Amino acid sequence: MDYGKIPKYPVQTVEKALEIIELLTGNQYIDGVSISELSKELDLGKSTVHRIIETMEAKGYIHQDNDTKKYHLSWKLFELGNSIPRRRNLFTMDTTLLQALCDKFQETVNMGVRVDDSVVTIHKINPTSSLIANLQIGTREALHATAMGKALMSQMTREEIVKLLGTGPYEQFTSKTIKDVDQLTENINMIRKQGYSLDDEEYSAGLTCISVPLKNYRNEIVAAVSISGATIRMTEEKLNEIQKELKHVAERLSAYLGWQEEDGR
Repeated sequence: MDYGKIPKYPVQTVEKALEIIELLTGNQYIDGVSISELSKELDLGKSTVHRIIETMEAKGYIHQDNDTKKYHLSWKLFELGNSIPRRRNLFTMDTTLLQALCDKFQETVNMGVRVDDSVVTIHKINPTSSLIANLQIGTREALHATAMGKALMSQMTREEIVKLLGTGPYEQFTSKTIKDVDQLTENINMIRKQGYSLDDEEYSAGLTCISVPLKNYRNEIVAAVSISGATIRMTEEKLNEIQKELKHVAERLSAYLGWQEEDGR
């Protein structure tokens, strides 16, 4: 998410007010800041700083300690910040990017979340042509056997996987289904390195699926997006192109949820 864009017509007073907020979120002024300190930090006269602070205090963003006379951030910013995750979530997300993926590759696009030891599909977009992967919204599928499931587990340690799924043997859906925790851990480690997961007929014979995780503002995996289609159509060249597009879309959707690239890498 780009916070470095330079405004065409910057308003200095607003900029300075935001700089005050940023100063007070750091460790340098954990015990509060005085007008003199702000004047030096902002390279502004004390009277100008006082007017800005007075306005911020009147609006409830700053409060002054009665004993030290230093200024601190108020709880109002905390309240405002907590409204963002409620407004920006998986169910308010614009699915235009998912539709564009479907249109480009003419394959089924899914979004899923982990519910206990399963992955549940919450969004599904079908192509206008070609064989449609038969996966319905609300469907629960095994984590260990699906691309979305493995993407959702890709931050987990071996110990966390064992706690969630046990050591195995796991339910087998095809001859290619992952059998136990050793095989799954090895696969998860590879997913972390390459940034995407693959279900090569592990859940359903004749069906291939590729998936990437979505992250939130805490850098936690909260969902996964996948593209699935008939194995005969999912050539190595097509899969390579899909995974690049999926990663790009995942970054944009994750940014909507508050993830930042510099923190998420």
